[in-house]
Amino acid sequence: MFSPKCDRHNYYYETIQINVLTDGFHVIAGDSMDGLRYGYIYEHSFDPFNPSINLISQNWTGCSFAKFLLEVDLLVNVKYILVVTTLDPDATGSFSIIITGLTNTSIKRIIIPDKCVIGGSCNSQTKGIGITLDDILRYQINQNMILKNQPLLVKISVVLTIIMFLLGLINSIFSVLTFQSANLRKVGCGIYLLASSITSLLTISMFTINFWFILLTQINSSVHRGGCKSIEPLLKLFLYFDTWLNACVAIERAIHVYQGVHFNKEMSKRLARWIIFILPCCISATIIHEPLHRSVFEYKVKEDKWDDAKIIEIHRWCVVNYSRVVQDYNTVILFIHLIGPFVANLFSALFIIFGTARQRSLAQTSQSYITHIREQFREHKRLLISPAILLILSMPRLIISLLSGCVTVSDKPWLYLFAYFISFTPSILVFVVEQFQK
Repeated sequence: MFSPKCDRHNYYYETIQINVLTDGFHVIAGDSMDGLRYGYIYEHSFDPFNPSINLISQNWTGCSFAKFLLEVDLLVNVKYILVVTTLDPDATGSFSIIITGLTNTSIKRIIIPDKCVIGGSCNSQTKGIGITLDDILRYQINQNMILKNQPLLVKISVVLTIIMFLLGLINSIFSVLTFQSANLRKVGCGIYLLASSITSLLTISMFTINFWFILLTQINSSVHRGGCKSIEPLLKLFLYFDTWLNACVAIERAIHVYQGVHFNKEMSKRLARWIIFILPCCISATIIHEPLHRSVFEYKVKEDKWDDAKIIEIHRWCVVNYSRVVQDYNTVILFIHLIGPFVANLFSALFIIFGTARQRSLAQTSQSYITHIREQFREHKRLLISPAILLILSMPRLIISLLSGCVTVSDKPWLYLFAYFISFTPSILVFVVEQFQK
């Protein structure tokens, strides 16, 4: 709705996309018996919260009362948007559009999703930085329609979610069966890997729950959205916990190389148990701001006619609203939880390579230190490759988390959706990565 004076009146409007087949002069006339008198033509895009941008022509006098007439030069391959609104506030009605030109013109009714604001001009919420799964699917899911009748993007999302959950489940089962062996838990590494097997299952489970929660609440807006404050933070908690556990494995291996025969296995196991207990508490403390700044935004679409108002649609979205200080803090935390484990893995791998090369150069003096380093790089290159691959797969999550809320996700929903899904693939590759590193 338009609301020039938001505290007083609301004006309904329709947006119609116009595509011409040849360049030339066109006349756009509107006719109505219900008071639809104002016509505006925009080039490229229309922002209901800033209606002066991209406006190329407007008219409200027309040929007679309740008509408008626009005379404009239109070009091929340029998107034009006709906005039709009313003379009186809170009024609706039928109208007809006649476009004349050299050739036929195609028109279609469209709904323009705002880039930075969700809701209406009298009940809106400005989106913060970062793109969530809710933002990606918001304008793709059709309300009150069964899954069979949903768009192709939604159907493929369902299939991908099921596949990722099944792969994650299989990965976790194999990992648990492998690392529950007492022989593999004689040192802290085995305990970390067993815990990682469980957290990877929890991560992919929360990922699946989050997807179905968004899907069902968007289809049926009457569903309670109490999970808005808890599901996404829990998903991040398990995801960060899993990545730090893998970093702990790399660090302990480096310590083992450094201490050699003096490595204390019992101390390693006790330390691992303490870290597994303390680490989720530390991670929770770093993301405690998330549930505090999450809320459910409700936007009701009303059909007003005379004194009778009827709610025709209700939209409920989970939104995050950070202050500038909290947003800066959140950005730092994102980098710490993504780059931190990678740096730990990288430096641990380099320490293992150079440390082992140093030890062997002292024991085997027939070869130079540089030669031993080259041999260790060839032998342990998988320790460098695997964290690099996991970082690359996780980068889309960092990128979409730092994108401006003004990004028009609906322009390239496939790109953002696959980026979001790819960022969670490390959680279903724990067993594969560990076998690769052996």
